[in-house]
Amino acid sequence: MVSEFISAAKGKALIMTGAGVSVDSGIAPYRGENGHYTVHTTYRPIWHSEFVDKTEKGHVARQRYFARSYLGFPPVRVAKPNITHHAIAAIQRLGYVPEYITQNVDNLHHAATPSASLAQASILELHGSLARVICVSSPDGFHKGNQTNPVDPDFYDLMKSTTYLRRPRAVSVRPENTPTGANYPLGCGFEGSRAVFQDELTRLNPAWAELQQEMARTGKSPKTNPDGDVDLNSHNVDYSTFKYPSCPNCGGVLKPAVIFFGESVPNQLRDHSFQMVDNASAMLLVGTSLATYSAYRLVKQAVEAKKPVMILNKGPTRADPIVENKIELGSSEVLQGVARNLSNGREKNDKVLQSLLSSGVTIRPNEASGVISS
Repeated sequence: MVSEFISAAKGKALIMTGAGVSVDSGIAPYRGENGHYTVHTTYRPIWHSEFVDKTEKGHVARQRYFARSYLGFPPVRVAKPNITHHAIAAIQRLGYVPEYITQNVDNLHHAATPSASLAQASILELHGSLARVICVSSPDGFHKGNQTNPVDPDFYDLMKSTTYLRRPRAVSVRPENTPTGANYPLGCGFEGSRAVFQDELTRLNPAWAELQQEMARTGKSPKTNPDGDVDLNSHNVDYSTFKYPSCPNCGGVLKPAVIFFGESVPNQLRDHSFQMVDNASAMLLVGTSLATYSAYRLVKQAVEAKKPVMILNKGPTRADPIVENKIELGSSEVLQGVARNLSNGREKNDKVLQSLLSSGVTIRPNEASGVISS
């Protein structure tokens, strides 16, 4: 059924994925039976306005966020693509899906794509990526045109050494596909590696590094929250001791390149997502409840344009009233078979395709160490 749906689009199918596709990588979804918002009903995420506040109140908010994010980032950093990620990459390689949209910030679709340049050109990260940090607010009095050298050249060089969570790939990010420094006019435009930023947090906070090691050793690692921090309500911690680095270029505020609550999707990114729907002949939604309007409006756009839409998701979605074609199954169990059907033996002469059709981790809930989608 899914194979026929994709095939009928004649090379112009558009896929949009959500948190459900990363479940088999050990990253639990936001919603549903074991979702973060279901388990932690009192959870309150940080808002964009709180994070960028230039007063002492903003500094305190950033200390809290980065302290919790410091403990929550490692599981995301080491997560590996699962069968769904590789199956979608295979379907793309077969020519059925030229580009696709993900709401996830875990970088796993990029990791599953054989070509770094193809990943950057064809995957739109609607809610950003945890792979990078970007400058969102320069100090008062800073003027880009007057600057000659970074304020911290050594850290600047380290942060620019790699842009990705896993292996270095020398490919520039595209502002139409992911948030960049250019999307934040109050910042200096700097962007760098979140992984290197993590290592700097370790250097600046040895006591917190010991806490992280102790939690891992005792099996008491807290659960990672949807915005990349962790729930430390049961731990007696003092956030005021936590240190975080400033932008090495201007001395301003660095923020993960993800869309925070209360923050709009950048115009260039939003407009490209609209264009992708316009260009598509059909739209397949995978592992998403479509709770955010930024994702739901794309489905609404496709439906209003009379394009065929199919949902592959366990549990209810916001689009259920407007999309009749729905399959309530897990994405990995369906999409690997779909990719193999569409391949129709072509993998025999394509080693890359052969690898994609047989790759992907599967981590069950008791193996996930409490990781929640970030």
